[in-house]
Amino acid sequence: MTTFDDAWAWYQATSSGAQVVARLAKYWDLMPWEGGEEWIRALARDNLFRHLEAGQLAKDAEQIENGLEDLAILMLFSVFEANVRDLVESDVRPEIEALKHPALRKAGEDVLQAVTEGSFYRVLEPFKSAATNDLIEQVNQVRRYRNWVAHGCRADKKPDALVKPREAYKRLKTFLDLLQPAPSQRRDLSEGMD
Repeated sequence: MTTFDDAWAWYQATSSGAQVVARLAKYWDLMPWEGGEEWIRALARDNLFRHLEAGQLAKDAEQIENGLEDLAILMLFSVFEANVRDLVESDVRPEIEALKHPALRKAGEDVLQAVTEGSFYRVLEPFKSAATNDLIEQVNQVRRYRNWVAHGCRADKKPDALVKPREAYKRLKTFLDLLQPAPSQRRDLSEGMD
């Protein structure tokens, strides 16, 4: 998954699939497996379906749903982070390549390395302004939640703000939309977000 919208589509499809399995589990034992219509008899002959039980289907759906939101935050933020790093690098690289002095070129290379490999918190910091401070904090809440999930959801390290996938998507998408226009069309982030 390389685009943010692909990651969101994955979450929606997986969530929908888990809901379908949960709903199917409710009706599984009511299916007329023998003597029913041809399509039901075909399901009964299928090696996967004929060994399924309603209780196991329900447990599987619950298991998927229990971890899905956290996994979605992990996936959404990971793709978001990669997209932001790529966008910032593509904006900064031409400026660094234009530098002439060796000391400035070395400093520029260090900046590129920080953008591509360094702390993501530090990649976001330059975008803070009076107009974007709240949005950057909302993005950082998602980042902290993602870090908590990535490090095992330890109870003693639980973040202050729990973030649901839909809210994370909105926050991250808003920030990406500020970065994605062509540099010549990109408005200054300090101008506000109306």
